[in-house]
Amino acid sequence: MQIGEVIRTYRKKQNLTQEEMANRLGVSAPAVNKWENGSSLPDISMLVPVARLLEITPDILLSFQEDVSQEEINQIVQEVDEKFRKEESYEDIFQFVKKKIARYPNSERLAGQLAMIMDAWRILRKLPASEQTEEYDRTIREWYQAALKSEDEEVRERAADSLYTYYYRNERYEEAEKYLSYFSGKDPLRKIHQAMLYRKQGKTDDAYRTYEELIFQSHNMLEIAMQNIQLWVIEDGDIEKARFMTEKLKNMENLFDMGDYYKVSAELSLAQAEKDADATAACMAKLLDNAGKLDAYASSPLYEHMEFKPLSPEFAAHLKETLQKSAREDESYSFMKGNKK
Repeated sequence: MQIGEVIRTYRKKQNLTQEEMANRLGVSAPAVNKWENGSSLPDISMLVPVARLLEITPDILLSFQEDVSQEEINQIVQEVDEKFRKEESYEDIFQFVKKKIARYPNSERLAGQLAMIMDAWRILRKLPASEQTEEYDRTIREWYQAALKSEDEEVRERAADSLYTYYYRNERYEEAEKYLSYFSGKDPLRKIHQAMLYRKQGKTDDAYRTYEELIFQSHNMLEIAMQNIQLWVIEDGDIEKARFMTEKLKNMENLFDMGDYYKVSAELSLAQAEKDADATAACMAKLLDNAGKLDAYASSPLYEHMEFKPLSPEFAAHLKETLQKSAREDESYSFMKGNKK
């Protein structure tokens, strides 16, 4: 980035117009415009006044770097950690970090990572409340805010999580809640934070319901993953691993109070893989018996604050019909021919 772009970047950070900057420096507005457009450069005698006005150092003005690699960020982070390990004063380290961030003002990742370090050490060192610590808080929050503008979702969410934690820690719950919008609606961390806020705000039922929804959603994801692993090991011919996964699936369904239908489904896949006609028939009979109890979880205390749509008799009847048809016509049940159970 050229010096003109540096001037423009920091002028805007100071909320100055080109005219205001020109008046403060005793030059014309067109002169500032030419600096920023790269048509001309400030006279060498103007470098210090320009830097002072923009609240940066002349070396930043002259040796500005737009980008910083992750490797360079890691080196800076390591250097900061080393300073803390050597028990240098928080103020000295703070000023060091401040200069690093000023040198790379467009690196939201750097701002976010250094803000997290300074925030954590400010708490660990239990700095007493003072005007100085208020400045630390304010500046660290500004760094987090800068990270929120990143195009990288991970950087944004880390900053939002840190700002949420800051305001939650200070019992400023309405402000904390604003940062939940930076998380995906499917992000478990958003629900965790939301439930904690509901609890603090006296919305007890909402707090329970939010956590119950998270538990229910977690079950759905785990079930898909574990069922697929069970099917894959069956396809690979690893029956011992299939038995292991079947037990894990049954235990999981029991843990989440999902009802017998789901546990028997896991057993059925194993019985088919082992071509055990009697076990397969027994599983199918249990599935038919429990087809109308597919929503047994709805009556579990684990989900008592959630509302579920009741399972219709028509759906249960259709499920039974589908199961029976599958047993008669699906080739995976061909080994059952002649079985009367």
